Amino acid sequence: MICVLPSSAQGQWALGRSGRIWIKTAAYWQKTDEEFNPVGQRGNYIAEGESDARALYTDIIIGLHKNVDLWLQVPFFDLHYNEIVQDLRSVGFGDIRAWVRWQFLSLNGGQTPVAIRAGVKAPVGDSPLDAQIVPVGEGQWDVEFYGEVGHSFWPAPIYAQLWLGYRVRFAEPEGRDPGGEYLYLAEAGVQPTASTLLKVTMDGFTGREWTSLGYQTGTRRRITSLQFAGAFCAGSLWPEFGVRLPLTARGFPAGLQYILGFSTNLN
Repeated sequence: MICVLPSSAQGQWALGRSGRIWIKTAAYWQKTDEEFNPVGQRGNYIAEGESDARALYTDIIIGLHKNVDLWLQVPFFDLHYNEIVQDLRSVGFGDIRAWVRWQFLSLNGGQTPVAIRAGVKAPVGDSPLDAQIVPVGEGQWDVEFYGEVGHSFWPAPIYAQLWLGYRVRFAEPEGRDPGGEYLYLAEAGVQPTASTLLKVTMDGFTGREWTSLGYQTGTRRRITSLQFAGAFCAGSLWPEFGVRLPLTARGFPAGLQYILGFSTNLN
């Protein structure tokens, strides 16, 4: 059996041919009584609150051309928040994202690919303006743009990648205009053996201030997280295990997140 490094760990290397497909499904679980409040301070939820969030992300990458990929992401959420005076829960599909990536350069004999990526988020998930509902969607459209670079340090079994991007967030139907967001990801990985992979990832975004009917609201989103993960080859599958720790944020839960995923190349 020959283990092929999963495409998710290959930086900006395109899938390489039309019709090739890579798929990954990953489950995330986070249960915590701590949050980063709207000004970025970490502390307990008010009224003895507790967040119990579970998410399932399915990512599909389809080769359209030797250097062009289509990337689809479909999330499903089970979100539960309870405190002394209320118990809230929502279950359903979240907003769907799609990107097209073009690897337009392959420097150093192909060891340093450079790509650009553009995408859109469709507001499919339910996002009612109701204090008794935990929304699974954001209720508005996004457009995203990335510049990406990767590098293989072969013959050392190490790779690294860097993404920098910007997300244009369009106004909600109710008139609130969420600010655009600057996006970033830095990752490094190593294959200790042909059938194992270890990686560390730092990623996040920082947003501009929201406005409502032309007035600034003081609200803005940001989060930076650090993730450690390991994967191993099991036939055609690569099971993956990891933990994700929010380092700093505004308006997000603060607890450790656990990850279990599976990825494979279908052809």
